[in-house]
Amino acid sequence: MTIKHETIAEPDQEETLFVAFANTLEYTRGQPDEKLPDIDALLDWLRERGLISGRARAAEASRLRRDRDEAGRRLERFRHLRDLLQAISHDLAEEGVPDPDRVTDLNHILRHGLHYHQLRQQPGGTRYEVAQVGDRLDQARATIASSFAHFLAEDAPDRLRICANQGCRYVFIDRSPTGRRRWCDMRTCGNQAKVAAHRARARAQTTAPREAPGVPPAATSV
Repeated sequence: MTIKHETIAEPDQEETLFVAFANTLEYTRGQPDEKLPDIDALLDWLRERGLISGRARAAEASRLRRDRDEAGRRLERFRHLRDLLQAISHDLAEEGVPDPDRVTDLNHILRHGLHYHQLRQQPGGTRYEVAQVGDRLDQARATIASSFAHFLAEDAPDRLRICANQGCRYVFIDRSPTGRRRWCDMRTCGNQAKVAAHRARARAQTTAPREAPGVPPAATSV
């Protein structure tokens, strides 16, 4: 399946940007832990990863505090992208290919990150600057989507995993030599799974019926 890429802002990002964003909704023993509860948390997350500048973060925060409905819409757009990343990751881990409708949705988000550059004359008319024109948050959202698109097109999508611990569901890339890693972290989820399996075997042995010593099995009637 070919995934088209739209021209969007391309700041230096690690390929795991999409993994970090997908996991902003964490699970602890199956209970959700939302890392982006409000627009300020989202703006902080984007700023920490260089997707918006400090000045842009302040400007967007000021604007969105004055328009709470718009703040809610913006937050939901990013959460929708997160849901999409998790859903496609699940498709790849379980089926090996993503749902075509989800790929279309991803490309739609990429298109919303379009931007262009404009030459501007600074006050006084003696100096110029080249400024990027476009919606900052749409560009940031598209950059996260682009991180995922480039991974699917250029890396190893068959190594994308969902943690086998049902109470965790962490998205991760399996970089192990064998490609058979099942858990996001062997020290936590992997160890929990091994302990649970050991306890299950112990219970099975404890509850298994035992024959009385020295008593032969009952004869079977013919």
